[in-house]
Amino acid sequence: MDMLLETGKWFIFISLELSILFLVIGFVIGVIITYAPAQRIQSVLERHGRAPIGNALGVVFGGLLPFCSCSTIPVLVGLLNVGVPFSIAMSFLIAAPLGIFNLIEISLFSALFGFRVALAYIITTFVAAVSAGIVLNWLGLANQVKRVVVAGGNGNK
Repeated sequence: MDMLLETGKWFIFISLELSILFLVIGFVIGVIITYAPAQRIQSVLERHGRAPIGNALGVVFGGLLPFCSCSTIPVLVGLLNVGVPFSIAMSFLIAAPLGIFNLIEISLFSALFGFRVALAYIITTFVAAVSAGIVLNWLGLANQVKRVVVAGGNGNK
């Protein structure tokens, strides 16, 4: 019975901690997306848009988001709509659900498998996401992307 109570306490603690983290980071990302002009985001990514530096920026941005792939899609649509290069957007898409720089995930990885395995995970997924974005662009798949408009909560398109 004590183990069940202890498990329940940890479940509640971790759920609250992750919920707060999700809300805070989601709010910060929302503020950045709302108030950062699309032209500025586009100019920064175009300035560093050459592979592999631009792809690495896409991976870093995606790796910092604590979202699953379902939450990543609207951000991806926004990036593509403001003119972010296809290869960078694909590196972002691949990196986002992997949690490359998610401190909780990396901490758990380190505790379960050791620091070296966690470091190998970070390096391997980083290189794979950068490479995948470059390869998908090289294969000419950018022309397969359809223009999508995400409807806002107030009914505007």
